[in-house]
Amino acid sequence: MSRPAEPTDEAPAEGPLAAVVHEVEEVAAPVVETVHNAVDTVHDAVEAAGEVTRQAVETTARAAEVAETHRAVSAGARFGFLLDGLLHVAMGWAGLQVVWIGRSTTTADESGALTAIATTLGGRAVLWVSCVGFAVVTVWNLARAVTGRHCHTRLKRLEHAADGIAYATVAWAAAAFAIGAGQTSRDSTVGITRSLLGLPGGVLLVVGTGIAVAGVGVFSIWSGLSRDFLLDLARPPGRLLVSVGILGFVTRGVAFAVVGLLFVIAARTHDVTASTGIDGALHFLQQAPAGRWALAVVSVGLVAFGVYLMTRARHLRA
Repeated sequence: MSRPAEPTDEAPAEGPLAAVVHEVEEVAAPVVETVHNAVDTVHDAVEAAGEVTRQAVETTARAAEVAETHRAVSAGARFGFLLDGLLHVAMGWAGLQVVWIGRSTTTADESGALTAIATTLGGRAVLWVSCVGFAVVTVWNLARAVTGRHCHTRLKRLEHAADGIAYATVAWAAAAFAIGAGQTSRDSTVGITRSLLGLPGGVLLVVGTGIAVAGVGVFSIWSGLSRDFLLDLARPPGRLLVSVGILGFVTRGVAFAVVGLLFVIAARTHDVTASTGIDGALHFLQQAPAGRWALAVVSVGLVAFGVYLMTRARHLRA
């Protein structure tokens, strides 16, 4: 009688499937190792980039703090604010000329004031000096946006950043007029609108630009009504000048809101000439019901804003 087979300790022979799996593992092992090494390399690169970025941010912050508190920069910023105040007074004066005699010798915007300076004796030298002053104000505002010094909210830091960009454009305009290559704000705004409309989704881009500009106007009105602008002064300027500042900020905000509206109108009608900057906004107000009075109020407000800027130059919170 035959005896049943006894179990053995030997592993069963590998089948075809096991052999295939073994071969795949041998082929995949170098690939897995390469991927693992690549991941380690990317991780190290990200860490190195993060460290470089951190050091760059720290260096920028230190440089911004030094620039903001440097006596030369503070003096230059005061000079730049004084110049901008004079430009706004000239803008308001041009608007009042339109009210009184129906026309003005210059456009009621900063480019009109720069044009008037360029045509005077020694005007180009004055423009170069103005360019330097506006450039210093640009540096001062951007430095304050970075450091957050005397900024009680993030919105205040954003305001300084926006002001820095705005003053950079004015500095550029002053340099352009100094070399005889300047163009009016009206022409510049029309050119920007035409370029945006020529892009894919251009209508939305122009509408977005209009909303952004109108937003600046709304913020200016809020700054005036809330007296937020007093935070930029080293000490209270007195009731009269506070009232002048409120009037200046509110009317400047109205002017910017109208500029934003003109962008939206240009987008809707596909008429680039509808978007014409501050000068066009003042003429738009003139054509509205009781437009002459509205133009007079906004023009006086621009003069008031110029007076505030000159006050800020004197009492700058450095």
